[in-house]
Parts: sequence; structure tokens; C-alpha cells
Amino acid sequence: MPSVQRYRSGRLAEVKTAVRAGVAASVGDLVTLASAGHVDNFTSAALTPAVFRTTFLGVLAQGATRGTETADSPALVSTFGEFEFNLSAPAPAALDPGGLVAASADQTVTTGAVLGAAGTGTAIGRIARPVAVGDTTVLVRIESVVFGGPQPLT
Repeated sequence: MPSVQRYRSGRLAEVKTAVRAGVAASVGDLVTLASAGHVDNFTSAALTPAVFRTTFLGVLAQGATRGTETADSPALVSTFGEFEFNLSAPAPAALDPGGLVAASADQTVTTGAVLGAAGTGTAIGRIARPVAVGDTTVLVRIESVVFGGPQPLT
């Protein structure tokens, strides 16, 4: 897993937490809250994008782990900011700012996310600058669902 500091611009908010013991996590991973306030990345959580979004916390800024740790590891998670992520596939169409994105891997997002009730919506952020046809990366404004981001509809 590559460790990539994905923060690019804008206001930044962070929270101290811990990566759960046994989780291999890299800087730049999208993370969700697991039990007892620990974080898991997309791979270790093994959740669908909709369930991952329900407790989406943000982007791991510090606290990379190998997955062999026997105790939880301190971590710093960015809960708000603009971050550049790889797209799961080159953009098939031009996309305007404000479009929704969903997590599709530890450090990859997909466009066409939706808002919805808890466990059905997939949006973890919004496109922050236009995306051209064929682009392979996207600038995403991340806002933690836990701290007020794209909330599930009730």
C-alpha cells in the first residue's frame, strides 16, 4: 500500500484516534470508525461503500501501520479538507464540482455516489474542481460523516 499525503488545499480539520491492532493502514487511506473508537480502512473494514459511509471519519494523516501490531496505534485523521484521490476508472464524462464520490478502495474513489438512508447512501465527499473526460484523479472535498458531512437521509 502506498503512503500518500493526499491533502491539497482548503481549511483542514483533524482528530486524534487509533488504528485498530492488526490493521495494515497507510497515510492517505480513507478510514471509518470501528468499534470502541478505533479506525479501519476500506479494506480492513470489509464493508460495502454504503455501510463504510455510515461511520466515515476521513483520511489517515499520520499513523501508518503494517498490520502486525498487537496493540492499537495512535493516529491522526483529517476529517475535513480537499484531497486528491485516484478514480477507480478514467472519467467517462466531464464532471462538475459538487458531484458526489464514494470510497471504492483504501485510496481510490468512484464518481456517481448517492445520498440515502443509513446503509444505502454511498457519498463521502464532493468533487472540488472540474473533472475532464479521461481524468484518472479527482480533487475531493472530504467532510467526515461523523462530524457533519453528507448525512444519511432519514
